[in-house]
Amino acid sequence: MGPPPAFPRITKKRNLMKTILRWAGSKMQLLPKLRQFWKDDYSRYVEPFAGSGCLFFDLEPRQGILGDLNWELVTALRALRRDVELVIQCLHRLPTGKENYYRIRAVDPQQLPPAELSARFLYLNRFCFNGLYRTNLSGRFNVPYAEPKTKVRFDEIALVNASRALQKACLVHGDFEATLSHVREGDFVYLDPPYAVDARRVFREYLPSSFSSVDLPRLKRSLEQLASRDIAFVITYADSRESRRLLAPWKPRRVWVRRNIAGFAAARRGYYELLASNIYL
Repeated sequence: MGPPPAFPRITKKRNLMKTILRWAGSKMQLLPKLRQFWKDDYSRYVEPFAGSGCLFFDLEPRQGILGDLNWELVTALRALRRDVELVIQCLHRLPTGKENYYRIRAVDPQQLPPAELSARFLYLNRFCFNGLYRTNLSGRFNVPYAEPKTKVRFDEIALVNASRALQKACLVHGDFEATLSHVREGDFVYLDPPYAVDARRVFREYLPSSFSSVDLPRLKRSLEQLASRDIAFVITYADSRESRRLLAPWKPRRVWVRRNIAGFAAARRGYYELLASNIYL
């Protein structure tokens, strides 16, 4: 027997810009609402909790700053920005299937060259359960495999487009305050923190040092500083007692979104999020 089949190459065709990552808590559903706050005359787009960056890729701003505490994510995006063709080549060398998924997941990303790390990150994101990013206490990715319902084809055009968009972005690895320290007059800031809700478990992101309820006072101070400097911001957060207190000064509105975390589609439910801004439409 020969080696397991790798990903088939796709036919080149023109795609509209879209995010390249599946991400628990992604704001794809809210894009029509979020777009309303953006104006082309903002000098830069800033997002301190980048995740999948779906709004960034949707807007394609002239300049941007994307930050995240997730080292693997930031390193993967940097490699994609630097040499997308090499990342695609690495992707096509990765064999599919459950056994191969766990073998590739077991590889230490810190031992990989950047392009191989980026390919591994994209591969695991595509084949893991529901696009979750979760690590153990040692910081190693540990989300289980989920059998695809259809044949997986990585969209090379989407990867090339994402690389082109990332050419115009500064990528920051660090806490949200590190990214916000770069903000200046004329910027637009979008914040979508991992949800820290005491009353229920909200599946978003799990890292040893993830954003938690103890960080909410720091987040509130950051929002107050942005508002005092007249810097436009939009923030989304799970509707909860904590978030209603946090966002009260900016008159948050409730928006309904469908939950995408469940073992079976029939079990998925919706929930309310809060959307707040110092921009008044």
